[in-house]
Amino acid sequence: MGALIEINTDGLAKLGETICYGIGLAAFGRKKMANAEAYAAIKQAETETKVEFLKLKGQEEIAKYISARESRKINNVKSVVEKATSHFMEEEKVSNEPVNTNWTNRFFSIVEDISDETLQDIWGRILAGEVKQPNSFSLRTLDLLRNVTKEEAELFVKASKYYVEKNFICTEEFALSLHETLLLGETGFINSEELTKEWNIEPNSKLEIIIDRNTLIILHNDTNKKVWCQPSVKKLSKAGIEILSLVEKTDRNKFYKILTQFFKSNGVSRVFKHEIVEYGENCSYKSIGEELFG
Repeated sequence: MGALIEINTDGLAKLGETICYGIGLAAFGRKKMANAEAYAAIKQAETETKVEFLKLKGQEEIAKYISARESRKINNVKSVVEKATSHFMEEEKVSNEPVNTNWTNRFFSIVEDISDETLQDIWGRILAGEVKQPNSFSLRTLDLLRNVTKEEAELFVKASKYYVEKNFICTEEFALSLHETLLLGETGFINSEELTKEWNIEPNSKLEIIIDRNTLIILHNDTNKKVWCQPSVKKLSKAGIEILSLVEKTDRNKFYKILTQFFKSNGVSRVFKHEIVEYGENCSYKSIGEELFG
């Protein structure tokens, strides 16, 4: 049985220790090998004991079923751990705080039953994130995700393209359909209450909106009338915010274009997008910008 993870960074070392502690073994220690005996061999031994006992009782069919089921669980865990290792870099520093044992136990009990590769990738990201910085993902988030289907996860990835101001998802018709919005609410990713953002610009002035940590939108009102922009939004749940950190940053140019069309349809004269490259005191910033055209 090959190595589950070979330790060559602080992050992978801690990942190995987390696996060992999670199943009741002493830590292997940093810069050593944490291999499949850490998880898979113990589970295999437990399974073989059950199988042999059932065979002695003449329950061959049940023994085969248990053997196949446990083998599948072991392979699921190995796949998730392998995906987690890809999210550590050489010489990457991680928190010295250990991962909570209750969290580890809950995590592995869940991923034993996760066989879809897309979902395994999400769980691998969660494991890596928690190892790097414990308490990043709550037990409630783990329990929410265990019931999420591949299609629901893909919908959340789609919705993540439309997030604004850290914890809101635009639910205007140009972003998500009513069906999609309701489904995200049912899964627990967003809160059900309908909210309205108020981005209103005084006459002959401008308004700055921090869309996310790296993007600033500036709305210019060159008229003598106040411009009202009030898109419908939903607030991400705590679990939704935690999971949003897992989503790879995708190209949001289409969203910016549609958002620009929305602003201009409401009377905004010009729209500029700026990349925030430095934060200073009182949230000041240096930026590089470009005008957007819907």
